[in-house]
This record gives sequence, structure tokens and C-alpha cells, in this order.
Amino acid sequence: MKLEQALEEYEKKRKRAEKEVEKIRKKYNKRLEKKIREVLKKIDALEKKEVPKKVDDNIRKIVTAEKKNYVTALRNALSSIDDMDELGKRLPDLAKLHVGHGKYLLIIFEKDVYAINRLLKELNEDYVSYYNELSKKGLPDLRLKEILREEEETREHIQQIEREKQELERKLEAKREELNELYSRHGLRELEEDIKSLSSSLRSAEMEVRSKASKLQKPIKRMRLHEPIADELIKDSGVALRKPDELISLLQRIYPRLEGKYKKTAQWLVENLKEKSEAIRRDKERLSELEKKRDEIIARGEAKKKEMWELKRLIEEREAEIRKLRRQLEHLEKELKDGLAKLEEILGQKVER
Repeated sequence: MKLEQALEEYEKKRKRAEKEVEKIRKKYNKRLEKKIREVLKKIDALEKKEVPKKVDDNIRKIVTAEKKNYVTALRNALSSIDDMDELGKRLPDLAKLHVGHGKYLLIIFEKDVYAINRLLKELNEDYVSYYNELSKKGLPDLRLKEILREEEETREHIQQIEREKQELERKLEAKREELNELYSRHGLRELEEDIKSLSSSLRSAEMEVRSKASKLQKPIKRMRLHEPIADELIKDSGVALRKPDELISLLQRIYPRLEGKYKKTAQWLVENLKEKSEAIRRDKERLSELEKKRDEIIARGEAKKKEMWELKRLIEEREAEIRKLRRQLEHLEKELKDGLAKLEEILGQKVER
């Protein structure tokens, strides 16, 4: 049987079942009304009864208080019961009253309390019968039409969010291309390669000079010259780059006192330090210029990067929403599957979507 036809057949059955259920409700509600009147009569009768005179005064006071509390509580509980469904909600309260009366009240008015409790027990039994009959006659609300509609709406919503995500991804790619074009137009990649190459050669040149200068630290220290430039060299070989003229002057004065390899090192520094330090200074200036230019190019791209970050955030939001909707769709599909199984059980035949 096709789903549409099955749903029509199910609705017919449900309407017929609802009529049967309404008959059951009316029957039990009428019985309930009669039972409650009986209980109230028993309560009124109990309320009017006096405690026998032969009963001890202390017990009399206790029984009088227990009777008043019992009668009031029962009336309050019964006053809010208009139909069987309301009775089902109030059964726990009635059950407490069924066993919650005082022991002295039961001793003095045993017959009356038992009569009331018997009627309360019958109310409970009636509700059980009412519930069982409803379960047999009534049909569950499978809400298959609602589930199908929600399922379709959810699929459409997923498609809409996916389209939004694709549009955001297109904008993100366009921004990425704009950023790359900006970097390319200003030669950022070549600039970064130049910076890397120049930085490497600078490190090598500085290391060469510092290495040469450091070889003279020990012999100069042993000379105990007590000159500022000598003391600085002993502490830091980098002084050769900061004060090349002063160091050359020092080396020229102490050159005769140096021996072997130290003499050769000093000679190399005297001959080359001025030129090397000047070249290093020029390269540092050049490096600073290149880095400044690179930073300016990158700064121009920051606005586009911020736009890209915002687009990425929006894409992530859409992805999270899609995951949520797909979980919702899975839940609806399971609910629909369970509902169709119940529908097939009710109709007694296979249903095709």
C-alpha cells in the first residue's frame, strides 16, 4: 500500500477509534462522578460523628484532630477531580490518604474509614480498567504527516545553508586570489627571498669577523692592557663590528707583541676589518629597507586577511549548523521509520513510501 493511501486509511481508523475512546471516557466519567459522590457522603457522615464519651480525653483530642485533617485532605483531593484523566494524576495523593490516617481514628471509626478506603480502592481499580480499555481501543498519534513535513523542511534548510556556505567559500577564494595578486604585484615572494638570502650572508659575514676577533681575546687578556677597547674585546668579540677603527688602532700597536697564528689573525683584521664592517653596515641598512618594504606590503593585505578570517568564521558557523540539521534529520528519519512500522502493524500490511 502506498504511504498516502495508508495515511488516509489510518486517519479513518483513528477517527473511529476516537469515537470508541470517547464512549469509554463518558462511561467511566459517569461512574467516577457517582463514586466521588459516595465518598463525599461517607466523609460527611464521618465528619458529623462524635467521639464516644467513654474514650479518654487525650485520645479524644487526638482523634478529633485526626478526623478533621483526614476529612479536609480527602475533600481537597476529590474537589480537583473532574474526569478519569485527572483521577490518574491524583491517585498518588489518594493512595497516601488511603494509608495516612491516624491509628486512633481507625480504632474509633474503623467501619467508616474502611468504607471510605474501599471506595478509594474502587476508584483506583476503575482507573486501571479505564486505562486498559483506552489502550485497547485507542490508536497512537503517529504524526507521520508532521514528520514528513519536518523532514522535507529540514532537507530544504540543509540545502539552503549549503548554498550559503558555497557562496561564502566562493567569496573566500576570491579574496585569497586578490591577496595573492596584491603580493605578486608588489613582488612579496621575491622580496622575502632577498631578505632570506641577505640575512644568511650577513650572519656568515658577522660570524667570520667575530670568529677572527675572538681568537685574539686570550692573548690580549694576558697582556693586561687596561684599555677600554681591549676590555670590550675580551668581553665581546662583537666590538670588532661596532668599533672597527679603534680595534684596528689597538691591533697595530700590539702587533709586534703577538706571535704565530695570533699575528696572522691580527694582520687579517687590520687589512680587512674596515672593508668587512663597512660592507656589513651597508647590508644591514639594505636588509632594514627590504624588511620595511615587506612590512608595508603585508600591512596592505591585512584588511583582506581580516575579511578572509570573517568569511572563514561564517563558513564554520554554516558547517556547524549543517551538522546540527543532519543530526536532526537522522532523528526524524528514525522517528519516521518507527512510525511506519507501527502503521504497518495497525493496517496489517506493508507500506511503501
